[in-house]
Amino acid sequence: MTFLLGPLLSFVLLYKYIALFVLEYIAAIIVPLPCIAMLLAVGAFASQGYFIFWLSLIVVTLGNVLGDCTDYGITRKYGEIVIKKLGIDRIRFFRYLKEELRTDAAINVFITRFAGYLGPVVSILSGLVEVPFKTFIFFGFLGDFAEAFIVLLIGYIVGNYWSDFPGIFNIFTSIAAVGVTLFILLKIQRRIVKKYSSHSK
Repeated sequence: MTFLLGPLLSFVLLYKYIALFVLEYIAAIIVPLPCIAMLLAVGAFASQGYFIFWLSLIVVTLGNVLGDCTDYGITRKYGEIVIKKLGIDRIRFFRYLKEELRTDAAINVFITRFAGYLGPVVSILSGLVEVPFKTFIFFGFLGDFAEAFIVLLIGYIVGNYWSDFPGIFNIFTSIAAVGVTLFILLKIQRRIVKKYSSHSK
């Protein structure tokens, strides 16, 4: 999606904070946009006076949080109907996944804000398995704020060299996504083993 970066930056430079909000909101819903590179550039632009750093941070965080809430709200309202129609609720793995996401909702929601495209997936699943909204919004906000702050700050510090860093961030988010997925799957496996071992006694 790097071929979109040029047009996105032109859009952001033209419409500034409105463009930032719209693009972050769309990306948070699950549309793959090169937002890390865009935020690094915005941080660099802020160091040159084209953007206000803290206002950019607020706008980006708000766009992400509202996008997360959109995913959560849609699946919270309509997900159960789809699940029952497709018979997914009868699949054992889904029941264990549901239990895992509910039990460790806080940490799962927070850390997946740093895991690229896995973040929207977990937002969708959180609504699907009915993670409490207060838990979802609080830890989602913390994660979104922290991620945006870190990326914008690095862009601000490195200035004109911001274009050297998107690849590093993409590697990091890919590793984070794989790590979080394995973490959740291993915990599900432990729950299965524990349940069957207790039944066998």
